[in-house]
Amino acid sequence: MTTDQQRADLLGCAGRVPVRTPRLDQFREQGLLFHRAYAACPLCTPARATLVTGQYPSRHGAWSIGTALDEDCVSLPRQLAEQGGYRTAMIGKSHLQPGSTPGSFEAPPRSRDWDFFRNWQGPWYGFDEAKISIGHTHEPHAYAMHYGLWLRDRGIPDREPYFYTNPDGRQSVGEWALPEAFHPTKWVEEETLAYLERHQAEHKDRPFFLSVNFPDPHRPFVVPEPWCSLHEDAEPPEPVRTRDEDNGTTLYRATREGRLKELGWHDHAGPPCQHLEPSATGPGRSEEELRMWRVYMGMQSMVDHSFGKILDRLAELGLDGNTLVVFLSDHGDLMGDHWMWSKGGSHYDAAVRIPLLMRWPGHIPAGSSSDSLISQVDLPATLMRAAGLDPHPRMQGVDQLAELLEPNRNLREGVLIDHRVERGLYVNSWITRTHRLSVHSILAEKRDEMELYDFTEDPDEMNNVALNSEQQTRIRQMAAQLIRYRMGIAGPWQSRPSFA
Repeated sequence: MTTDQQRADLLGCAGRVPVRTPRLDQFREQGLLFHRAYAACPLCTPARATLVTGQYPSRHGAWSIGTALDEDCVSLPRQLAEQGGYRTAMIGKSHLQPGSTPGSFEAPPRSRDWDFFRNWQGPWYGFDEAKISIGHTHEPHAYAMHYGLWLRDRGIPDREPYFYTNPDGRQSVGEWALPEAFHPTKWVEEETLAYLERHQAEHKDRPFFLSVNFPDPHRPFVVPEPWCSLHEDAEPPEPVRTRDEDNGTTLYRATREGRLKELGWHDHAGPPCQHLEPSATGPGRSEEELRMWRVYMGMQSMVDHSFGKILDRLAELGLDGNTLVVFLSDHGDLMGDHWMWSKGGSHYDAAVRIPLLMRWPGHIPAGSSSDSLISQVDLPATLMRAAGLDPHPRMQGVDQLAELLEPNRNLREGVLIDHRVERGLYVNSWITRTHRLSVHSILAEKRDEMELYDFTEDPDEMNNVALNSEQQTRIRQMAAQLIRYRMGIAGPWQSRPSFA
């Protein structure tokens, strides 16, 4: 089960943010919590395409929001079906294609063709069945596909105060007027429960793979009551930042100064994903930021509630005993850390580290935790192995099944963040147990910049030591590891049966 833009610390059991997630906290006690899990790329479409394919964005090609994953891609659900006879389905947010590009399956006019979606339920990227959505909260394009049809059939109109076509008139934080019963989280819950019941009634002798995708807690920060005010007295941690912070990179400085578009790196009309919002004058948190944090927490608590309902139904149907349940997010949210919000090419911990919990009774030790490095790209290969099947040879992840069964085996030297930020900028980050090296390849200007952080001395990534003379050996070592890793995932290579 996947959330959208949930930071790794947005779990009660993580111990840092006072968010109420009782079902996830209970789930953690029944399985395994990874402390060092990372997105393959901190953007929705690239990360979600990686979870489907087991490939990095540089191979599957859906490098940014607004791009499309090839429908003939290597596909985890297709492999499970072909090799293991699995029934497969996707429910909830898809975002494997653009949500606003005319002609895209996930964009108008197709996304609002109600007759089409009443009759179409897949196949979709190797999934046999699909009940999908796009967008978030009251965004106008969120009233679309199966979720939009579900609302329409229940008499919910696609206009104010539920959905807004005028960006200037939208509420950016606070209570959403849409009743809780019609929230996309409830729709995902309802469709998931219905699928599980159908499976047990009609196909209980076959294994299933179900990809459940909650659109929250992604901005806009709006949610119905009682979730909106659930954390009104909570005190989230202070943002990780200082008044004069500067990591020395062109990307960071341009973000702080609001001139990203002026750099000439972008090849589209939309705004960059990395941005500042709201403005603040000091290291402390503004009232607007505090309100955003509290609603963000409430959105996650609502997801937690629906997650619990799904777990309960698994148990009621007798499906929980031999089902591997995975909970994660596509990426995080900076939430004011280092003066930034949302996500982007600055690969700070809040954006690239994700929650990852797994439960598999009789296989994964209950109440266990792991400090081993793991990436989203590892999950398809790992799930294939857990099903007793061979991963597709073009999957690029590490099979981490042994880590699930016996945590803290440290099967990875490092994890790669593979991020083509824009046409003129590529950021490769190599994260080890002790350091992060980020190489900014500014293709448009034929030059490079670097970030290096020592987690032992600087866990908040406040001091970029890449220019320190005593760190040059470290940089060369980590750059060599990064290059060696990228060469290692370039295969598979065809065999060479003859000399010439």
